[in-house]
Formats: sequence, C-alpha cells, structure tokens
Amino acid sequence: MRFDRLLFGTAGIPNSTVRKSNPIEGVKQIHALGLDCMQLEFAHGVRMKDEVSSGLRKVSYELGIPLTSHGPYYINLNAREQDKIDSSVERIIQTAKISDLCGAESMTFHAAFYMKDSPYDVFDLVEKSLNVIEERLSKLDIEIELRPELTGKTSQFGSLDELVTLTKNVNSCKPCMDFSHLYARTEKYNTYEEFCEVLDSLRSKLGDEALRNMHIHISGISSNSKGDLKHLNLEDSDFNWRDLMRALKDKNCRGYVISNSPNLEVDAKMLKDYYMTL
Repeated sequence: MRFDRLLFGTAGIPNSTVRKSNPIEGVKQIHALGLDCMQLEFAHGVRMKDEVSSGLRKVSYELGIPLTSHGPYYINLNAREQDKIDSSVERIIQTAKISDLCGAESMTFHAAFYMKDSPYDVFDLVEKSLNVIEERLSKLDIEIELRPELTGKTSQFGSLDELVTLTKNVNSCKPCMDFSHLYARTEKYNTYEEFCEVLDSLRSKLGDEALRNMHIHISGISSNSKGDLKHLNLEDSDFNWRDLMRALKDKNCRGYVISNSPNLEVDAKMLKDYYMTL
C-alpha cells in the first residue's frame, strides 16, 4: 500500500478506547480521533482469535485505517541457546502470520542483543535468521515487510548502519526508523540538519523507495550513556519532534508514523496536526 503523505497513529489501542482490550474498537477509535493508522502490539505474546483478526481486517478496510504490527519483546536472534534462537524465529513467523491475517503489510521487532559478542558476528546471525524467515514466509505465501527496529540501547543490535546493510542483503527487510531511539543511542541526530542528513543517507544507500515507504516510531525519550531509559510524552522530553516533522515533510517522506509516547493518541494528534500545517 502506498500513500501520498505520512499517516499518523498509535502503538497499540488508543488510551481513550472504551474497551481497551479490543483492537477492533481501537481501530474505530483511531478513526473517530481523526488519526490514520494503528500498530498492533504483540509485545507479550502472539495471541489473537481468528474472528478478531478477520474482524480487524474488515474494519481496517472499511474505515481506511491501515495496520502495522510489533513482535514480542523477548525475541533475541543472538541468544546463547539454539532453542531460544529457534523460538525467536518462530515468534517472528507467528507475528507475520497474524499480521497478514489482519491485513498488516509492515511488522517490526527488536532483532537481537549483542550479549558482549562482536557486532559483526551478531549481524551474520541475524541476517542468517532473517533469510530463513523470509524463505519460510514465502512458502506460506505471506508477503510482509520485515522491519527490524532501530533500537535505543547500545547493548541491542539495531544501529542505523546495521539496518541499512540488512535491507541491502535481505529482500523483504526494511528499516523501522525510530528517531527517538536514534537520538538516545547516539546522543545526536536531534536537529533539522541532522534529520535531513539521515534521510539523505537512506535515500543514497537504499534509493528513493526508502523515503516513500517508511515505518517510523516517535516518542519523547530519556537516556543516559548506554542509550534509552524510558519513553516520555513529547512535551516532557527534549526530543526535537518539530524539526523532525519539518525534515520528513521537506524530503517528501511517506508511510507510517507511530506514536510510542505514554499518552499515545495525544502525541499522535500533535504530530499530525503540526505536520499538516507545514
């Protein structure tokens, strides 16, 4: 699915949804709020009844609210035990299966921890697993964008360079650009010029499509020398979201912008309202 601008939504069911455990009601609330998309959160496990997934696909289509998804937090493609790596692969595949049933076309996940190993060795392991996942999903006739997330802790696999190289090496792989994590991880990339630098780099290394089909996470963030500590509401953080919106607009970026702030839809609305004035 391609869009003519950025779409704004929440990481999970909006806080203001009356039946907060029901993702179908969440999509309806996204529509009522004037937002554009919603991310399904499978952070603590991939569980959804068939009637819910089919209902989600239907309401998403009828209301014009596309979906993305986020896999479980306990994925680690660099685990010490092979059975844990195998379990992580299965979690990604299960997330892809349910996401596909719901009609989502883009799914993100935290791929691995370095576990004090060489980043080069970890990269090789992650790439190997993603190639296996891609092959298995192809046999299941599931087409979904696998988007390892740009992670916020220096102990986590998922630097900007790693995601760019993965995208070059694995056909179905694209980056999930969490700009708040990038700021926390590097202690830079928080000005208009720096945001433009990142976007220009993505275009030069991955082509125009990298900016025409984006999956972006944004939140306020607190951090220390090891990276992010916790998500904050944007107005309680020094993350420079207005300049990020300007850069995304000026570079004609398109795709999904997912609010990961605690107040979810409040920041999603604030981001969209500001973007639409530019």
